[in-house]
Amino acid sequence: MTALRGLAWLLVLQSFGEVLARGLNLPFPGPVVGMVLLLLALRSSVVREPVSVCADFLLSHLSLLFVPVGVGVMTHLS
Repeated sequence: MTALRGLAWLLVLQSFGEVLARGLNLPFPGPVVGMVLLLLALRSSVVREPVSVCADFLLSHLSLLFVPVGVGVMTHLS
C-alpha cells in the first residue's frame, strides 16, 4: 500500500508540474518542473517514505521496464 501511495505522489507532482508549465508558459517541460517539485517535496517524510518504497520497487524491476524499449528499437532498426 505504501508503494501505491509513493506512485500517487510521483504522478501528482508530475501532473502539477505539467499544469504549472503550461499555465505559466514556462520554457521547461512539465515533467522537469515536476521533478523540481519532487526534489522540494522530498524534504518532508510524508512524501519521502512512500516515494522511497516505490523507488525501491521500480528499481528492483528495472530490467522489465527496458523490454518495450528494446523491442521498439529492434523493430525500427531495418
